[in-house]
Amino acid sequence: MANCGIANRKIPRKLHNIEYRINHIMTQTIGFLGTGRMASAMIIRSLKQGYAVQVWNRSTAKTEPLVALGAKACATPADAVRNADIVISFMADDSGAEAVWLGVDGALSAMKPETLAIECSTLSHGFVLELSAKITAAGSAYIDAPVTGVPADIQAGNTVFLIGADNAVLDRARPFMNAVGKQIVHFGPIGSGTVYKLMHNLLGAVHIAAAAELVAVAQKAGLDGDLVAETFANGANASMSGKITVPGMVSGNHHEGIHFTTGLRAKDASYAMQLATDMGMSLPVGRAASDVFVKATSDGFGDLAQSAVIETLKTN
Repeated sequence: MANCGIANRKIPRKLHNIEYRINHIMTQTIGFLGTGRMASAMIIRSLKQGYAVQVWNRSTAKTEPLVALGAKACATPADAVRNADIVISFMADDSGAEAVWLGVDGALSAMKPETLAIECSTLSHGFVLELSAKITAAGSAYIDAPVTGVPADIQAGNTVFLIGADNAVLDRARPFMNAVGKQIVHFGPIGSGTVYKLMHNLLGAVHIAAAAELVAVAQKAGLDGDLVAETFANGANASMSGKITVPGMVSGNHHEGIHFTTGLRAKDASYAMQLATDMGMSLPVGRAASDVFVKATSDGFGDLAQSAVIETLKTN
């Protein structure tokens, strides 16, 4: 009698959604290309959400902590995507992405038809269009999906996906993105997500470079660094980029707790400036910030935290 009448009762939509999500996760395998800070955070999140994960990284030692959590390490990008339903790439730049997708033992050579190829790397706009054309021509579906957030955000499920894709293709990816992230922002067709991400990161370069000038001048004038950082953080001109980087500028510690490097910021800013050039636009403020990060990288600070950009200003 305990089940009497259950069959005739309408099952709430929420329960249907939970059942669908469980079945969806149990039947999907995700292939990850790259295990950098952001990628590792999303891999951990994916494992926690119940996905089967296959990973490749150039340095196999970086896959070991992920294998301990349940991921399967693979010898090549092709191996990592074999039989995967979704392939996700987190590479540093265009050349890295080209190698893992299109190079020898690249992912495209082994993906099954209709695989979802989700490119989360911050790449140049022109290369995204080229890469997406090759992947779609081979029979897979491409999603331009750079992300925002620091690794801790990604691992906690607070990823924001900046999407350029066809609606139907994006709908196929929504269950996974909703499982591992917080928000999906669909800007339009392929390339749209990258346009926003590049300009978003260029704005970050402007904020950080300007904050570095504030700290550099304040320190040279003899102001208390900790007081400067505190006042900045509570002031009207504070930005998240500034709040993250100003403490390192004040302390001079650019080696610990790195969320994003000076070199990667320089790369993204350069890609943004190339986009502006391709569109026939001049961005003088963005150009100035980009030049500061490019110089800091050439001065040897590329592998350090973004706060290291202040060191270049101090030597001027």
